[in-house]
Amino acid sequence: MKPTVIRTAQGDQWLEPVCGIHAVGSLFHCKPFIVERLYFDAELSPMFGEICKFLAKEKKAYNQVSPEELTRVGGTQDHGGVVAIVRRRQPELATPKAAEFWAKEGMPLLILDGVSRPENLGGIARTSAYFGVEKFLIASTRKQARPNELAYRTARGGLDMVDLRLVDNVPSFLKGVRKTHFVIGVDIEGPPLPEHSAICPPEDIDKPVAIVIGNEENGLLDSSKQECSAVVGIPGSGAIDRLSVVAETALLLQKYLIEA
Repeated sequence: MKPTVIRTAQGDQWLEPVCGIHAVGSLFHCKPFIVERLYFDAELSPMFGEICKFLAKEKKAYNQVSPEELTRVGGTQDHGGVVAIVRRRQPELATPKAAEFWAKEGMPLLILDGVSRPENLGGIARTSAYFGVEKFLIASTRKQARPNELAYRTARGGLDMVDLRLVDNVPSFLKGVRKTHFVIGVDIEGPPLPEHSAICPPEDIDKPVAIVIGNEENGLLDSSKQECSAVVGIPGSGAIDRLSVVAETALLLQKYLIEA
């Protein structure tokens, strides 16, 4: 479904659907004021009493509709019985200056460089939210997936819990970010999940981590790997070449954020 673009003094905004009870529930918990309309089926109607009161107060529309109408407004049959129409805008650009401020606040970064499938973007955003990583940065290239209905549904609320920013040039950004964060990339030929203390020099030991995840098929570009503070691998049986990028992200965050 092609989004409806709205021209405003603050830049282009657009309306797009968010489907599913978890994604919509998280939306109202985190960003209720971006919801313009809400549609739900009869089965879920009792769950939305308080939300409908909020929408009525804000003079926003809501309606109980048929499953066929939910498919129409949501653009998918996998709507889960509820569709919210929300107002989105272009994410802000991440800069090394912003990363410097985030580092002072002890904030880790998760950076996606060429993750091409929306369902993986959504799964990684959910993982990021689970581990409490707020700063969620994605490359601005065409090969990098952007949030869409499938990504929001897969994230089950995770995309509305993170602060999503764009990165114009990932290698250049990493080069600047190495001054404020300890940057860890993943590569199948890297050493198998070494301890943080084994790869982090003493002068970087107090820096928050920045985890970089590459494309599903080809991994990180060489230009991005060269700008990482360290590159690590994930050991396996050898039966398949690599894990999914969502699983890789979870393992790296557990190892270098939680256990470090």
